[in-house]
Amino acid sequence: MNRIANDFTWKIGGQAGFGVMATGASLAKICVRAGLYIWDYSEYPSLIHGGHNTYQLYAAAREMAAPRYSIDLLVALNKETIDRHLGEMSPHGLIMYDQSDQTLQDWVPPKDQRQTVWLGLPLDTLARQAGGSKLMRNTVALGATIALLSLDFEFPSKVVSETFRHKGPEVVTLNAAVLQAGYQAIRPIQATTFPWDIVPQPRPRPLALVSGNEAIGLGALQAGCSFYAAYPMTPSSTLLHFMAEHGPGYGTVVRHAEDEIGVVNETIGAAYAGVRAMCATAGGGFALMTEAIGLAGMTEVGIVVVEAQRGGPSTGLPTWTEQADLRQVLHAGQGDFLKIVLAPADQVDCWRLTQLAFSLADEWQTPVIIMTDKYLAEGHAAVDLLSETTLPVQRGHIIRPAEPPPGGMYPRYRTDTKNGVSPRPLPGTPHGMFLANSDEHDQFGISNEDIDVRQAQMAKRARKADAVARILPTPTLVGPAKADVTVVSWGSSIGPVKEAMALLNQAHRLRINLLPLTVINPLPVEHIQKLLQDAVMTIMVEGNQSGQMAGWIREQTGVMMDHHIRRFDGRPFDPRHLAEQIRALTQ
Repeated sequence: MNRIANDFTWKIGGQAGFGVMATGASLAKICVRAGLYIWDYSEYPSLIHGGHNTYQLYAAAREMAAPRYSIDLLVALNKETIDRHLGEMSPHGLIMYDQSDQTLQDWVPPKDQRQTVWLGLPLDTLARQAGGSKLMRNTVALGATIALLSLDFEFPSKVVSETFRHKGPEVVTLNAAVLQAGYQAIRPIQATTFPWDIVPQPRPRPLALVSGNEAIGLGALQAGCSFYAAYPMTPSSTLLHFMAEHGPGYGTVVRHAEDEIGVVNETIGAAYAGVRAMCATAGGGFALMTEAIGLAGMTEVGIVVVEAQRGGPSTGLPTWTEQADLRQVLHAGQGDFLKIVLAPADQVDCWRLTQLAFSLADEWQTPVIIMTDKYLAEGHAAVDLLSETTLPVQRGHIIRPAEPPPGGMYPRYRTDTKNGVSPRPLPGTPHGMFLANSDEHDQFGISNEDIDVRQAQMAKRARKADAVARILPTPTLVGPAKADVTVVSWGSSIGPVKEAMALLNQAHRLRINLLPLTVINPLPVEHIQKLLQDAVMTIMVEGNQSGQMAGWIREQTGVMMDHHIRRFDGRPFDPRHLAEQIRALTQ
């Protein structure tokens, strides 16, 4: 059997509490230490206790834009895992299951057309023989996985040692013994029936294993975020965990507020005081924030808000992914004012666009909203952040008045500025006193409902929106300039489209290009019109039922998509299935 190096998909499944996520995270670290790129994806139900959990990892020598979902090695810690995921196996893939499980002792593995290889191991027995307990079956399975992948035991041994080091040497020794038991349980003849290998790849710089939320946190700290507030809400919660752990070391105040209303108002208060401030939530929490988003627009306070999408409406699918909050975000806050909306495509984008978001919030004195989703927010990838260019910090037009203004009040909301941005003094600036007022106001912030004042302030806000549209980065086509099919996508769905394009080019020689949208508002209208005017066929790919981005593009540009591919079952796009759908539309 031919060996396949550094290109495999691994999945582990079991009941909550079986260590599924911890085992997956350990294998991800091992792969990255071996120089491989990875992209992972975890699934778990919205239950306090129990339920079926999975962790899936795709590892390869090449940098990928999305994971592959056909499974080469499935670790089944219970029979439910086999029942649920047998149909996902790749040809000649292997299923490792626990022979010690009573529900599997008299079970006969079924035959299937994929010629799946079945490997029964006494995971529970091996764990106990090594001094552990049933709860350590996952560690036995990790050791067996490494042996099947023909990787030297040194790699998992170091990762396990680092993982449990804080619990003391006895715990490290025990886990190493259990890991070794699984590694030794794989006989050479069994390893040859599994053709996928890890061959370590030396790299000039170490890869960073980060989730989308962690990348946003890193970008925020890089940008000088001094205040972060949140109320835990999946899938934004891990960003709060990251900032709570790492923020204080960078001088960042991290607040777990009482609710999302408190979260956003504290963030506005911090930004008004002069620091860079950010908050995060999911769709339901963002619904509570919308009134305060309008307050930030009226008082011209620049804040960064992360909105991590999940399936709706209402509580919806708390632990599953979707891209259906676009209209909510675009129209958040009453009245007409500028909201800048960004949607990162991957973890590097999360890091880069978060830095950009802080400078945009400062320069244009307006809310900036970063839209992610469960798939991207919680999904990990191995990225080379050390090679990425750090964006410069732009604080905008902050002034320190030297002379007392006429009348004693500073004209904070001047309407005679060319781009709609008025110079702002920070609180405490000598001779810089003004009112920050949620009512319509004059240039000093004093409530005023006169027609002339209202029209001048609204014109000022409109100039700001027009000016921002001219300076935001514009998308470029990925792929050939002339193509048979132009796919348009946004945010986290961009990655699966890129992988589907590679499959289509490889198998069918289909000329296909992609228009990836990460700047959602203001939309680069003329640029999009120009790129799409000569398209032979357009296909919109997005993760919602109603085609929200297709509608937004049509509203802003007049361009109507020819075809639509949408997914809204809580799962991300599978590049293989996506390629099949695109191919079907071209025939």
